[in-house]
Amino acid sequence: MSIDSLLAPVDAPVKKSLILAGGGVRLAYQGGVLRALQEAGQQFVHVDGTSGGIFNTGMLASGLEPDEIAGRWRSLKLRHFVSALGLKSYLKPWQMTGLGDADGIRNHVFPSLGIDLDKIRKNKRINATFNVCNFSHKTVEAIPHHRVTEDHLIAGVSLPIFMPALIIDGHWYTDAVWIKDANLLEAVQRGADELWLVWAIGNTRTYQPGSFNQYVHMIEISANGALLEEYKQIAYINEAIVKGHAPYGQRRPVRLFVIKPDYPLPLDPDLFLGKIDTRSLINMGYADAKRCLAAMPPDGVPMDHTTTRMREPGHRLNFRGTFEGTLSWQGVRTTLTLYTYFSYHDIGGRYVLNMYASLHAPVLGREMSLYDLTISAHKVGKYQVLTATGRADHAGTTYRVHMTWRLYSPVDFLLGLEFKRAQIAIHLDESTVIKGTLYQSIRNRLRGWFTTGVATEQGGMGGLKKRYHMMLKLLTHEI
Repeated sequence: MSIDSLLAPVDAPVKKSLILAGGGVRLAYQGGVLRALQEAGQQFVHVDGTSGGIFNTGMLASGLEPDEIAGRWRSLKLRHFVSALGLKSYLKPWQMTGLGDADGIRNHVFPSLGIDLDKIRKNKRINATFNVCNFSHKTVEAIPHHRVTEDHLIAGVSLPIFMPALIIDGHWYTDAVWIKDANLLEAVQRGADELWLVWAIGNTRTYQPGSFNQYVHMIEISANGALLEEYKQIAYINEAIVKGHAPYGQRRPVRLFVIKPDYPLPLDPDLFLGKIDTRSLINMGYADAKRCLAAMPPDGVPMDHTTTRMREPGHRLNFRGTFEGTLSWQGVRTTLTLYTYFSYHDIGGRYVLNMYASLHAPVLGREMSLYDLTISAHKVGKYQVLTATGRADHAGTTYRVHMTWRLYSPVDFLLGLEFKRAQIAIHLDESTVIKGTLYQSIRNRLRGWFTTGVATEQGGMGGLKKRYHMMLKLLTHEI
């Protein structure tokens, strides 16, 4: 599919605006959402990006289609986001303009993601805006794509403390997140009938200790609070529309549609430390979008505090796996790779196991993210069996995927001896397309061991003891 399949003509009967809110580097998540929206046939007359959402808005405005966006996120070297200042700057910490600079993003991240300023400014097919904070005026400016500069894009992702603000035309500019993390009013003022908000900022009830957690909470307060204020302003506009006074041309009240994760996404430090990777985030975004689209009320959702609410994660154990094998796909021998990300939650004694996954085979030509995944755990003799079923779409065809693993002990898990193999079967209607065993190499199991993470409900990092107890619960409780 081309990018045109996501873009509606300017005279579309229903004007939809795609609003890509912020959330940091973990917004590789939005790459999966874009793919699901494309498959669902959703088309937009306007795309708006704020903070981390600028990366994906920039890729769309550069002419990239969702499959390529996802591919570039998967191959991106995260180290390029970290760019140090000169040594002298760190010798004067109270005069530092940020913990790092934007050289890595400017010189490596943007090119790797395919963000091309010349293509953005010349693109006549898309109508995109990029939000930046004019610190000098304490306002948010929505810069149209044909006027945006590279400095605008850099400033828009320059979170205070972490990266310096930039001077553009005599004004200081920085990340807009502290004023708003999604610019719904810009879309309404451009005549949007429907607002499609992709949200990734956390919104749970628990206030966690620790300086970094509370920095994140400040962002959550600002972003969610500003969103609620925008809802109020749109409610006034909708009242005027109902009375026949449409200041921006809408003929009916503006409707809201929200795509968001069920649980808060892992934070950027988890991504940089390898506790999650961009591939898993893409798979999460795809599965979440499929879930949200399937349950979406036709008239949208209420504009209130519940729209971005997420489930309490409790204690969380997460781990990844990469399983490979050579099998026969409809008579053609091919390498098949299964990428998995498991997230196990202990929420006050209630246990929830989630799985996100994708399949890649050269014969398919593209990586398929799975959705509608259900996973269960039950005892069979001395071992625990994990069984997962899901769906995968490719070239207009929906496949059913069935996977199983045998687990023996938390000690084996800690030693990297579990998840050696996965049984997989892929079905189309009543026929079996592929069936066999995939294996996880020692290298991949070691990588999985090092990237296993435990987060407590207080927001801290659990050690080996906590990891052992969480795995013990997974092996002893049926799900």
